[in-house]
Amino acid sequence: MSANVRKLRRPAGSGPTAGRRYRANCPAELKARGTRFTCSLIDLSSSGACIRFDQALPKNAQLWLIVDGMPPVAATQAWRKGDHLGLHFLKEQEWVADSYQQRFNPAAWLKVEPKNQDGE
Repeated sequence: MSANVRKLRRPAGSGPTAGRRYRANCPAELKARGTRFTCSLIDLSSSGACIRFDQALPKNAQLWLIVDGMPPVAATQAWRKGDHLGLHFLKEQEWVADSYQQRFNPAAWLKVEPKNQDGE
């Protein structure tokens, strides 16, 4: 790789949601070497997440992001800035975009059940 070409942190992918980050702002846990730490999930994409985490992590530890209702996701630390930590998922998480679209489908808000002639 040339010295003046920077590697992309997010995958280029294809499709309208590839590499897109979704706001989460929910509680989560980070597991490292058998210890669970509480954190806040700021946003996530199919390839990674940003969390608010104010503790030190063991060096080169395998990380697992645990979000309520989802199986643990294997990750590595990508970057750190203050109390924000970037995670890179070891495997693409296709459920992220699917979950977001099901949860925040604006078209679902517009569906109105037709009333019958009695107004019921």
